[in-house]
Amino acid sequence: MKNTSAVIILWVFLLLILSQCNGKMAGLPKYLDKECYYDEHGFMDADDYCKYYYNEETIKKFEKRSDFKNVTVSDIREIRGYFENFERRIEENKEYYKFDFDYNSQIKEGDYFRIVIKDGYQEYGYYDVYYVDVSKCTLYFIHSDT
Repeated sequence: MKNTSAVIILWVFLLLILSQCNGKMAGLPKYLDKECYYDEHGFMDADDYCKYYYNEETIKKFEKRSDFKNVTVSDIREIRGYFENFERRIEENKEYYKFDFDYNSQIKEGDYFRIVIKDGYQEYGYYDVYYVDVSKCTLYFIHSDT
């Protein structure tokens, strides 16, 4: 009986861990397609980069979300800082992703973003950044933890 309970607890624990890997996108509009890049040996826990593709109708749902902010000129520097940090981290760690987000030209007014910093961490320590490029109908997602 103890072995059965231990196995059940182990499975529940494993399912919880695996659900966290995909849980970053929970609650967001349904996407048409996605591309995700991460260290295959890192169990999606260090640096992740994903692109989620939407149609024009669905991408408009982000403007109604209270957890996403409309990009203003004063936000661009902050958002760019996270993408610069992310690019630097994947280069330092020799994680060769197809990181093709041009943060110098793509971050602009009228798009949407969300930055989540894990409690107890400093800026650039443990973060998720969601950037919605309205004109490309694409959500760019980066995750990094140190």
